Amino acid sequence: MDLNSTCWQCVMAPLTDTVRRALPDEPGRSRLFRRMLANLATLADNASPPEASAVIQCAIKATIGDHDFYREIKDRSTDLGLSMLPTLQELVDRSDDPFETAVRLVIGGNIIDYGCHPDFDLNTAETQIRGVLDLPLDRTALNRARQLMENAGSILYILDNCGEAVLDRLLVERFAGKITIGVRGEAIYNDVTRYDLIRSRYPQLPVIDTGDCTPGVALRRASAAFQQTMRQTDLVIAKGQGNYETLDRYDRPIIHLLRIKCPVIANLLGAPLGALQILVRNAEDL
Repeated sequence: MDLNSTCWQCVMAPLTDTVRRALPDEPGRSRLFRRMLANLATLADNASPPEASAVIQCAIKATIGDHDFYREIKDRSTDLGLSMLPTLQELVDRSDDPFETAVRLVIGGNIIDYGCHPDFDLNTAETQIRGVLDLPLDRTALNRARQLMENAGSILYILDNCGEAVLDRLLVERFAGKITIGVRGEAIYNDVTRYDLIRSRYPQLPVIDTGDCTPGVALRRASAAFQQTMRQTDLVIAKGQGNYETLDRYDRPIIHLLRIKCPVIANLLGAPLGALQILVRNAEDL
């Protein structure tokens, strides 16, 4: 998805929040913002919003080092997910359609997003996640996703945010024998890294990271190893809006699971804010 003028507010808001977390003095913040803006001159014309975030993040790291400025909120989000998981797993196990319930809750977890909403209130997360059980869902897409996950011999499941990633276990563990987990290569916002995966108490599964700080999967920035894994796997599951924005043109079998959180995506997909989305692409032969 190409960056457009409407996207800039969402790109800059979390980066402004990161600068505030990183630097206490206003002169230092102003110098950093100037460097961030200068870095934007290197951005490709067809760059996605997450790629813009990554380019600006490079300026932050060059100035103040490679720090995980969202560590506290990431840990709190993960703790919340872990506290909710047993009850949600019971809901899945007791439901008439465990796959559908798992998918709903997994998409519901996508609401925990400090990259899209820096002022997100974690105290509201559990209520919002449970609310997805009553929201509309495309059952044709759901059943196609079910069929594809059952038929695929190998699946790369690309995670998104902390806390949300704990709930992804509801779906990941149903297909654990064929799953490889994908995470971010470097810290950015509340996105999942290898460290966060361990803290989320994932089972022993193969893991690969992007080698990059993009809050998505920018193929021109991701490592050769990550791209090779994507090409060799039968099916990619891409969680969240950032993964959708960077992989909306990916040309192999892919399923996007996300909740719409911005008007640009709402307009693009023809669905309202907050809607649950299962988007299946390039999977006709699988």
